[in-house]
Amino acid sequence: MAANDRGRAGAGCLPGVATASANRGGATRTQTVIAVGALTVAAFMDGLNATIFDIAGRHIAGSVSATPDEAAWLNLAYFMAKVCGLPMTAFLLTWLGTRRLLSWAIILLMIGSAGCSLAPNLGLLVICRVLQGLSGAAIIVGGQSWLFGRFEHNQQGLIQAIFALGAIMAPTTAAPAIAGVITDAVSWNYVLLLNLPVGLLVLVAIPLIAPWRSVTVVKPDWLGIALICLGLAALVYVLVEGSRWDWFEDTKIIALSLVAGAALSACLLWQLSPRNRSPLTDLRIFRHEEFAFGFVVSFVAGFALFGSAFLIPAFTLEVLQFPARDAGLVLLPSALTVGLGLVTSGAVIQFLRAPPVVIVPFGIVIFMTAMWLLSGSNAESGYTDLMPTLVLRGFGMGLLFIAVTIICLGDLTGAEIPHGVGLFNLGRQMGGLIGVAFLATSLEHHMALSRTALVDHLRPGNLGVEQALSGGGFSPEQVQPAALATLDRLVSGQAAAISFNEAFLSLALLFMVAVPCLLAVKITLALLGRRRRQKADEARMGRRTHAVSS
Repeated sequence: MAANDRGRAGAGCLPGVATASANRGGATRTQTVIAVGALTVAAFMDGLNATIFDIAGRHIAGSVSATPDEAAWLNLAYFMAKVCGLPMTAFLLTWLGTRRLLSWAIILLMIGSAGCSLAPNLGLLVICRVLQGLSGAAIIVGGQSWLFGRFEHNQQGLIQAIFALGAIMAPTTAAPAIAGVITDAVSWNYVLLLNLPVGLLVLVAIPLIAPWRSVTVVKPDWLGIALICLGLAALVYVLVEGSRWDWFEDTKIIALSLVAGAALSACLLWQLSPRNRSPLTDLRIFRHEEFAFGFVVSFVAGFALFGSAFLIPAFTLEVLQFPARDAGLVLLPSALTVGLGLVTSGAVIQFLRAPPVVIVPFGIVIFMTAMWLLSGSNAESGYTDLMPTLVLRGFGMGLLFIAVTIICLGDLTGAEIPHGVGLFNLGRQMGGLIGVAFLATSLEHHMALSRTALVDHLRPGNLGVEQALSGGGFSPEQVQPAALATLDRLVSGQAAAISFNEAFLSLALLFMVAVPCLLAVKITLALLGRRRRQKADEARMGRRTHAVSS
């Protein structure tokens, strides 16, 4: 660890990323606290933008008279821009420096938010969502990179827990509640307009983040940028829209899948090519065993965390028929336990010096238990039935995220930090998109199967059906249409409840499959690392022997 700290405090740090030693002689403690708070609030603003469409999508589409196909681009534009921006932020940090990058990111976020709330047509709304996505990527990667470069390794537990309050707690718990309340009470426009005064406060605090430094002139990897943007944009479209178009039954999904595979494969080869003098992303950091393992864990955790964040509001809206405000408020109490889990995990790592990998099993078990309990919900469940399980889920999420973050990024030094942070967040985001796509497809499939199975029991000879159609003495002509409509609603509601239960159960079972795989990955990486170190030691010994003999 000492070597890591010395490396982080040395001259190899990225321009604009302050070092730990520089900070001790620079900003005061008050300025540092303000800077960390500003970054956390900025991450919260991005979380609000990420979830607004899930809660108020129908309101937003209706404001510009968009069809469902057209409205889909509002979510697509945001996630395409954000996913493409994550691996590019390391280059932007080198080019602009931390303070400039974050200042421009906040300005773009404010412009995008104001534009979305005031846009008169769909085209401008989509452009503004792109600005929101790009600014969100810069805020997350730039802010987290600065924190890892700013503080010593033994201080990262609580620091990353504080930042995660905005980066993780916001999109998975608090932001849906805020968006739902404001949408029902006033309008969805005010959710985004909230970013303007908050953004101004963050912008005022950004000068405290780092002193201006001379930036490094870096030749842009234009081919890498083009390939990664093309590949990731196509992949995001496939994941977000695949379920709606019945996946590979649609020629457009097939074509974009091929484009994504070809572009990302070409990008990977180009990043590793010796002819590429300034690669967009430094893939050599995967030689760090802990980073490679943490990246895989973050992908699985993203699947579970964002997948559950998609399922729970959808369950309350579709099955329990909650209004947008109540659907958002369901997640709000769990925000407190997410925060408790984040701070608990960070404190145990920082003050008790516990290895982060020890905390991961506790987070997994708690999260699995919560999902298993949710799988017993039904159409008659209410707020009090959901609350204990959601609170449990929040605490497990908090424990898991901080441990995975420290495992993945804790050993990186200098210029490796922003590359690692970008890839770590990309892995979590892609895991989340894949999780949502899988669960959306699973829901549709199980709803059709469940409805078919239920309808088989509602044949005319069934006593319950005959009683419903008899209408208590009224003639069939009088009651049959209303009774059939009632039966249809009941069948649809029960089919949806069964389908959501199976989706919750699949998230609980996910880790039963994932844990053995993660252990296998961990063992394999350890063996490969040991072999690599042995070869390096043998090469050193060979050079020494040769020097002595000569």
